[in-house]
Amino acid sequence: MKSELYLSHPDAQFWADFSFVDFSDGYLDSMTESISKALVSMKELEDGAIANPDENRMVGHYWLRDPELAPNDDLTHAIRETLAKVKEVAEAVHSGSLQSPQGTFTDLLVIGIGGCALGP
Repeated sequence: MKSELYLSHPDAQFWADFSFVDFSDGYLDSMTESISKALVSMKELEDGAIANPDENRMVGHYWLRDPELAPNDDLTHAIRETLAKVKEVAEAVHSGSLQSPQGTFTDLLVIGIGGCALGP
């Protein structure tokens, strides 16, 4: 394995071995600027840059997995509060204390949310 083709990013729990990929000579060097720009753009999104100009809003579905990544305390609080409510409802359904008029829930309908299915 060529060490320059092994990517290790323990903080992100990501490892990849590209030694089996037939990159042309100089390909990786030619991608340096594009990769640098992509990393800067990703950091801007993570910090709350407007990513959806039509709706003038940020995107941050990854904040749902770690509310501490949200760019401000209001969003962090809103995410934590919403997650707590979702877990409360799920527990009520699972325990049977929340039921439909016909009895316990047996099916789940997931309705698209427009961009990804990470919401449900």
